Amino acid sequence: MHWKINHVSAWVLIFMFGLACGVVAAEKPVNTGRVIAKIRKQCYAILQQAMKSEEAFVRSGAARAVGESEDPSLIPLLEKGTHDFYPTTRQFALQGISNLSRSKAKTLGRERLEDSNVWVKSTALGLLADLDDTESIGAIKPLLKAPDRMVRLAAAYTLVRLGEEQYFSELTRSVKGGDFVHRFQAITYLGKIGADVSLRQLKDLLESDDEQVLSASLKALGARADMELFRPLVKLSLHESPTVRRNAVLALGYLPPNAVKKQVKLFCTDPDPLVQLSAALAMHRLKSAECNNVFAELMGHKDFAVRASTARVLGEVNIPDRTRLLAKALGDGNTRVRTAAVRAAGQMGGPEAFQLLIQMLDDPQEVIRAYAAGNLLRLMK
Repeated sequence: MHWKINHVSAWVLIFMFGLACGVVAAEKPVNTGRVIAKIRKQCYAILQQAMKSEEAFVRSGAARAVGESEDPSLIPLLEKGTHDFYPTTRQFALQGISNLSRSKAKTLGRERLEDSNVWVKSTALGLLADLDDTESIGAIKPLLKAPDRMVRLAAAYTLVRLGEEQYFSELTRSVKGGDFVHRFQAITYLGKIGADVSLRQLKDLLESDDEQVLSASLKALGARADMELFRPLVKLSLHESPTVRRNAVLALGYLPPNAVKKQVKLFCTDPDPLVQLSAALAMHRLKSAECNNVFAELMGHKDFAVRASTARVLGEVNIPDRTRLLAKALGDGNTRVRTAAVRAAGQMGGPEAFQLLIQMLDDPQEVIRAYAAGNLLRLMK
């Protein structure tokens, strides 16, 4: 549940913002409604401008930010985004539209089944699966014969999700061989389906010798990991591949704490920093604060990718030092780190998030201003 902007604990923050913007004077009472309207207006302007940017990267980020806003008044921006010439913008617009309107999402998803880009078309199919759009089954079936295998996989997955279980075999065939990109996608789809038969296949894939298959299968299992996997996960947590270790440790974090806590804690000092991060996150899910220091340490890591990953994780990790660490990340010199921190602050929610995000409306990077605006609008719902 999101914290509301008109909560009494936010009045001080609103007053400070009003002073900074010249909306209120120090000697006058705070007109809360006026200040909120001022913030909203600024956020809308930032998002509208970003969606007009000549830089495709900025438009893509803006489309994602609009989706994160959950503000139905911005539906026209995402409609425009689904027709952008840059495929990633169309893809992000589709991914976010259901947060604003399920009915509009269904309309746009059906429309993009004719998109020229494989990934946009696959995203549209996944969207219709999430919306349980059984009325589109007739339009989806012809895509089982699409020239691109990725589209055929997406169509089979969507049809299975919509109750057409006879197409499950298309996914199982792709899991067993062929190009890894297709195998990875098929494995991901098995995880999303989540039925007993698909989970059994994922568990069987943990016997593979291919580290890419192992990583993809572990990630697809995610929170569905159970004690049946205890020994395989412990074994894979010792794998030579850091990526396999990361995903195995994360999966261990979903098992009963008394069974795995001691094992997971060992990886908080792993040589690979992202394994350390996975272990700290897993420990947090296991209701343990023993590895909380890892978040602070990695937020100061020399590799910006590690800092960005850490900032991203802080959106879901409620530790006492979270606000300070996110504030540090928001001042990072690297754009990716600041972007991750802005989105994490929005995910965190609360008065602290409002205070962190307000300052980012003036970030020198337009895409970061857009993410800040989108997340502030969600907080003001």
